[in-house]
Amino acid sequence: MRIRIFLLLSMAFLLSGCTSTSKKPSQLRIGQFLFTKDSVEVSFKKHGELISKHNLSYGDLTNYSEIESAVYDVEVSLNNALLLKKKMGIGTGGVYTLIINGIPQKDMKTNQKTNNMKLHEIVEGEEAIYANGNLPQMRILNDEFECGKKESKIRWVHLSPGVEEISAKAYSEKSKTTSLSALTYPKISKDFAVNLHQQEVKWELKGSKVQVSKRSIPIEDQYLYTCFLLPDEGKYLDSLKVVIGETRKKGF
Repeated sequence: MRIRIFLLLSMAFLLSGCTSTSKKPSQLRIGQFLFTKDSVEVSFKKHGELISKHNLSYGDLTNYSEIESAVYDVEVSLNNALLLKKKMGIGTGGVYTLIINGIPQKDMKTNQKTNNMKLHEIVEGEEAIYANGNLPQMRILNDEFECGKKESKIRWVHLSPGVEEISAKAYSEKSKTTSLSALTYPKISKDFAVNLHQQEVKWELKGSKVQVSKRSIPIEDQYLYTCFLLPDEGKYLDSLKVVIGETRKKGF
């Protein structure tokens, strides 16, 4: 009898553990990098019901917040007009950034190529980029990463439409220079490992010594630093704006 009770309790514990894992929410933040002076509204709907709404200005990067595992209709509106719409499936226990970028056109209609994408799973990184010139688009970046002890990582995203290929490098007083790749719009670099000294990151137009931006990044242990390189309002191309998002390594 005791053995049977023990087995039943063990099965209940395992089942509760599986249920908890299957329903573990993900972490999601939003980057509003659509080049417009007006605020943008980002809405998440599930089965037609509004789950959350975010009113964001150019250059805003929200903090991470929990989002349940489900399929959502994500809508982006500008001046009360629907600009982008995409069906996104959010899995369990992930860490993601939704980014919106491009240049909206006057009186433009909803981007039909985006609207017709029926995503049952998250499409991340390069696979989410489609050819549409500099028109608005949105995509998901996977923010999960691995790194060693006493180490962190840096990556960057070229989000400056109309600017040619840009190269980046990082350096500190106690480490050699690390090349962070050359990118064209709107691509993302891989993750690069750096030590825990403050890193100076510099971006230059490829094939020239023209610096377009520079930032100092204090490095903490077990973090991923994502640098979003954007046009700066009212500035020349040699003065691009950098928004930095920090992601702590996920514990298990």
